[in-house]
Amino acid sequence: MTGALFPLSFASEEARLLTGIVIGFLFGFVLERGGFGNARKLAAQFYLNDMTVFKVMFTAILVAMVGLFGLSALGLADLSLMWINPTFIPAQAVGGFLLGVGFIMSGLCPGTAVVSMVSGRIDAWVAFLGIVLGIALFALTVDWLPGLGALYAAGSGEVSLLHEVFGVPALALVVGIVAVATLAFVGAEVVEGIVQGKRPPVELTPPTRPRLKLAVGGSLAVVALLALAVSGPRPEMPPVQAASLAPLALAQSIIEREPGILVLDLRANPEGEKGIPGAAVVWGEEEAVELLGVTPPGTVVVVYDESGSLTEVPRGWPGTLDYRFLEGGWEGWRREVLTPAALWGNTLEERDWVRKQNQIAAFFSGAAVHAAPVAAPPPAMSSGGTAPQRRAGGC
Repeated sequence: MTGALFPLSFASEEARLLTGIVIGFLFGFVLERGGFGNARKLAAQFYLNDMTVFKVMFTAILVAMVGLFGLSALGLADLSLMWINPTFIPAQAVGGFLLGVGFIMSGLCPGTAVVSMVSGRIDAWVAFLGIVLGIALFALTVDWLPGLGALYAAGSGEVSLLHEVFGVPALALVVGIVAVATLAFVGAEVVEGIVQGKRPPVELTPPTRPRLKLAVGGSLAVVALLALAVSGPRPEMPPVQAASLAPLALAQSIIEREPGILVLDLRANPEGEKGIPGAAVVWGEEEAVELLGVTPPGTVVVVYDESGSLTEVPRGWPGTLDYRFLEGGWEGWRREVLTPAALWGNTLEERDWVRKQNQIAAFFSGAAVHAAPVAAPPPAMSSGGTAPQRRAGGC
């Protein structure tokens, strides 16, 4: 994600990205100290004698869920700035099943495999190599096998949130999930106690503390209930100022087929004439939000209207994208890109740029670039009207 859930400021974009290194290091350190770099401990949850993975991951989900929805209800965080993966149920169901099979066989998932690799375990290197080879094999065959390509694209591709699917308030669903999770924690430890009588526990297995689980679950439920009780309307976030983009710069990017660029046509009536090649015509705010919701984070979104009057990003648009507004809008594009410039009347240095601009205009208009006709130079005029006759002979 390229936006910030909280109003944090950094010296530069590079400094903000460096925070990922610190967070990633702390995340990996906690996983290793919790025993998540050991394949035997991870696989033990499938034998029901060590449910640490289930309890740790579920606890992380609960804390993040209560924190995000609670802060959003209090107006301290904007969830619209968070990137949420679109839903493709058929592909995700098959992919999740295959991931589970690989998890059971290797005892590692992609994230814990990296932690185990750093810990110096050879089996983790083998598992990570299998992950890379599997991804490469899928990327090479997805376009060759029609069934695989159809499965990859199957589904609505829309962002589906559980509380919206059920039609209930988000915090009400959060309280219900916390209550179910608390009972699941206690039940998991009961199962552990039964199975551990037959198999010894894996190292770093924490002791059973059902009262502590109930206390943590109750605290999370209280926080969610308080947030639900005092929640009010979320304050509007200030509009995001976006930089401008010159029409010729966009034209050059389109010609060079630069990736990661999405052009949106926001003209009120674009049916009368063609727009910028490859631009997506958007009808209304809802269609724009729906399209941008499935756009990969970091994509450069170039927006243009009739005259270039837009200078701010609407509040409902995702904050994970890099927005640009076309200078002059469609009029600027037609004036600078589609209209050839006169070659003469410019300096020699300017003529090279004019020739390049005319080539770009010819590329998008399909017309040939012709040199402007040049009139013949006027005849030289003399002061007497007729040339003086040379005297014959002498000096």
